[in-house]
Amino acid sequence: MTATARTTGTKAQRDHVRQTLAGFGATPATIAAELQRRFGLRPRDAFRQAHGWTQEAVAERLNNSGNGSASFTGARISDYERWPFGGRRPTLAALNALAQLFGTEPNSLVDLEDLAAMPESDRRILGSANTSPLSNRTTAAQPIPPRNNMTEPLRWDLGALLDETELVITVAERTASFGAWAQASNVGPFTLDDIAASTRRIALDYLTEPPVVVYARAGLLADRVFQLLQTGRQNPDQARDLYTWAGYLCALLAWMAGDLGHPAAAESQARTAWMCAEMVRDNTLRAWVLSTISKIHLWERRFEDAANAAARGFSHAIEGTAAVMLACQEADAWAEIGAAEPARQALRRAEEARQDAGNDSVGGLLACSVVRQHNYAGAVLLRIGEAANAIEHADHALAEAAADPSVAYGTLAQIRIWAASAHLNANSLDGAISMLSPVLTLPPEQRLDPLVHRLRDLGRTMASTPSLRASTEARRLQAAITDFCATGAAHQLP
Repeated sequence: MTATARTTGTKAQRDHVRQTLAGFGATPATIAAELQRRFGLRPRDAFRQAHGWTQEAVAERLNNSGNGSASFTGARISDYERWPFGGRRPTLAALNALAQLFGTEPNSLVDLEDLAAMPESDRRILGSANTSPLSNRTTAAQPIPPRNNMTEPLRWDLGALLDETELVITVAERTASFGAWAQASNVGPFTLDDIAASTRRIALDYLTEPPVVVYARAGLLADRVFQLLQTGRQNPDQARDLYTWAGYLCALLAWMAGDLGHPAAAESQARTAWMCAEMVRDNTLRAWVLSTISKIHLWERRFEDAANAAARGFSHAIEGTAAVMLACQEADAWAEIGAAEPARQALRRAEEARQDAGNDSVGGLLACSVVRQHNYAGAVLLRIGEAANAIEHADHALAEAAADPSVAYGTLAQIRIWAASAHLNANSLDGAISMLSPVLTLPPEQRLDPLVHRLRDLGRTMASTPSLRASTEARRLQAAITDFCATGAAHQLP
């Protein structure tokens, strides 16, 4: 093969391009592409210079990392970069080791001239490897699986070997290839941190942002975790963490799907969340999944099942505020069927759990703040006939929320709805209107299905109350409730 004339520029020119692009935040892959375009560098040379390394530095890093033979030298790296216009052909194991060092794929380190000069077997293996660009810099490059060449007997052309060192290196690179495959992971050093931070952000953002948008973000992140688990390899600790975050994301999706009026989807996502919790034997995750399941049963009016799921979850809750949440949910379920004493007992357990509550691993939607606890307690007390105590909880909750802008708009709306019911029970239409006014102005995308159901129930109660049917103000309030219920968040889904 005849070499193509190349203008490689001076070292100062190449360094200037690299430093300028790096200053703009460009990745090494982007810098390498520009060096290839501007100066006609070969791919392996371009990636090395994109990192600003000498050939000796690359050899030293390879030897220290154990990716390949312990006999790499600067001269050997030079040979690999010059081939096929001189030097020597890099083996697949060498390409793999270089790709891992440079943070790219092995087939990014070869061009047309390399492929044309390669044996057909090498081209076939490279062609079967994943050629898609890295989606982000935290994902580790995948080594070439050895199954395609490790199943065949080792062969070499003795006449092509320069010396015994070449023979030793060839065998060493083969064994290193298998070792690299066996310990490979598609989870980079920052991937899990990024997934954890993104999950926590989604759980927090759901309290204040449009639910359909946050649901979509959670779905995309969950899909990313599923893809990592299904298409790659991880060490056991990394796999456990991925299943844990997959479980939390599915629990979040189930809760959100219910809020958007899709209980069947919520049940499916909750089942997957429970499967993940069982696989990793994580009690805190089990507790939050059972919290989600309890809420699903409550939506379906399976009140005893909701109470039992919450009680099961309480037995698993050992960290954060999960125990507070589950005790509140159990009380809520018992109150729905008029079981006053079990409801009171559950509220007392929630108060006791609050004393020992620590930090939550996810937070946001998967946490029980003091305001959220007041919301459950007040609603429970109202249903078991203690309206005055319920209004007291509403006042405490709204005072706490005034100093905390992160409190969920859905929680505040629920508090105002049942507090309005308590005011109506006390024959205070003005108090009910005052409580409901902020709720009725929520934008359509925040009119969650539970709020629609609660307001619809309140409207029916008002319609069946003779004294309210004769009130012009009550009829205006009912009309506003009807309009709210007709434009719920579920209607915002595409």
